Amino acid sequence: MAMDFQRFKEINDTRMNYREMEDATVVSSYRNIGCGDGYRIYLKIDENDIIEDASYTTTGCGFGITALAMVTELAKNKSVSEADALTSEDIEKAFQFPERRKNY
Repeated sequence: MAMDFQRFKEINDTRMNYREMEDATVVSSYRNIGCGDGYRIYLKIDENDIIEDASYTTTGCGFGITALAMVTELAKNKSVSEADALTSEDIEKAFQFPERRKNY
């Protein structure tokens, strides 16, 4: 399966889920050791441990933006434990990245 460049462009142009979340329950910052990009994940979690909303900010490139957009989409409406169990393969199923752009 080849990368969908049109979808990649759309995700980057619209910045899907790219925003600071003022009412986040959890905010975590990370640094990608593969490329050095920084990113912050925002989660809004309800009283039943379900992720109602997820967003991110990043200093990263278009591939990082797309990966973060996919993982925040995948996390929505899942329990925290279900979201914690997401793998790089789950993200890969949501969007096919070129081999040279994968930083696990």
